[in-house]
Amino acid sequence: MLEPMKINMWKLLIAGLFASAALAGCEDNRNNFMVDDTLSFVNEEQYAGVSVYNGKYEFAILKNGKGQQSAKALLSVSETALAEYNAANGTNYAVLPANCYKLSSSTIGFSDGDTRKFVEVTWDDAAIFALGEGTEYAIPLELTTVNDALAVDANRNVKIINPKRASIGMEKELATPFHPTATHEEITFDGNIVLDNAITTMDLTVNYAIDNSLVEAYNQANGTNYLAAPEGFARLDAASSQIAAGETTAKFSGKINSDKLFTGSNLDIVGDLLVPVRITSASLDGITVTTEVMYVPFSMDKELKGPWKLLEGEDNCYAKDPNNGGAAWIMQYTADKLFDGEITAGHEWISWFATQIEFPITFVVDMGQRQVFTKFRISDYSTHQGNYRDYEIYTAEEYSGASTQWNLVASGKRDFNWTGVPTPYDYAVQKTIAGRYLKFVIVKPEYAQTGDYLYGRGKLADVQGLGF
Repeated sequence: MLEPMKINMWKLLIAGLFASAALAGCEDNRNNFMVDDTLSFVNEEQYAGVSVYNGKYEFAILKNGKGQQSAKALLSVSETALAEYNAANGTNYAVLPANCYKLSSSTIGFSDGDTRKFVEVTWDDAAIFALGEGTEYAIPLELTTVNDALAVDANRNVKIINPKRASIGMEKELATPFHPTATHEEITFDGNIVLDNAITTMDLTVNYAIDNSLVEAYNQANGTNYLAAPEGFARLDAASSQIAAGETTAKFSGKINSDKLFTGSNLDIVGDLLVPVRITSASLDGITVTTEVMYVPFSMDKELKGPWKLLEGEDNCYAKDPNNGGAAWIMQYTADKLFDGEITAGHEWISWFATQIEFPITFVVDMGQRQVFTKFRISDYSTHQGNYRDYEIYTAEEYSGASTQWNLVASGKRDFNWTGVPTPYDYAVQKTIAGRYLKFVIVKPEYAQTGDYLYGRGKLADVQGLGF
């Protein structure tokens, strides 16, 4: 048994000797497939904008290739490179004076195996602010090597470092319009303050206030007629907001107390209002303000319409005409059609049609919440137009049947033109008195009670209005 084992061992030894000889005869050609060493910045993006408040900027220099050469990289300020960048990008940067900044090193040594080295630029923000705001400055660095020991990538040899002044502003100059409310509820409004360039080293506090003195200037500049809101109508939830380090936005908010527009039920101010929220200061020097003010508009033209709940006048309709014949199509023309918020076919209100009508015709509705009208809109239907034009309209805070304390807010005859289609007409308000309950009175018919207008009959499409 020992003889075969000896033979196998000799075979293994001989095979190992042959393998070693074969390996010794192979040449290492891996470097043939790698490029020579070069130096460059990390990418082709030349511009690096960084907040001046960060105080520093770090960037890398790379050595790519076989890794067989050492070299010294040089960083120098190049006015030529900056001029070329300005021409190519439509900018107008000037070279930042040397006393405003310093490099951690302008000569960076690379050994054979080094692949990356970092350089830090620091600056004096006070010195930069002292230069004024008229010119924007940059540090144009060009990368070369001592004695041209290594090639430098021509597409990645320039870095334009711009220590940017930060600017803040309101995200919107004109906020989305609001409507006041007559329901005693507070309204919340809000907005955003935006920082154009994040500050990573510290929070930024922005102070703001309501400034009603700006309303007149806004009107002159924009051809508007806004009114300044009364004292106490608008208030801010805080006097300042913080933009956290590394962030670029902060919210602010406020509350609207519409009760300040009223004395009791009487609306004292009628017209569109404007609340200017102005940035007053910031916690860091050198911050510029772009959009200084956000204007918050309030309009009194909210559409006020049904469906409203009918409380009185249920019998004043074609469906309740004692002589209507009882046809199914007639029975749909109920009194609540006058206050359902629609003016299309099938939603019109029709008076008694086959029985003599006693005037005035009176309706009372519950609008569901307290409202104040700045204008009414009464709509004729497509037929029987113009017969019901003379009205009285009342509002009340509370309803107690015949004992209700009504306030007359509008009366008189509205305009009319024959159109043949449902047509709304503005109907002026004489008194802006808030209430939850509305009484609508048709005083009399306009035409002789013959033909189409027999018995004083007529039609209206809807009773609506504007206000809040």
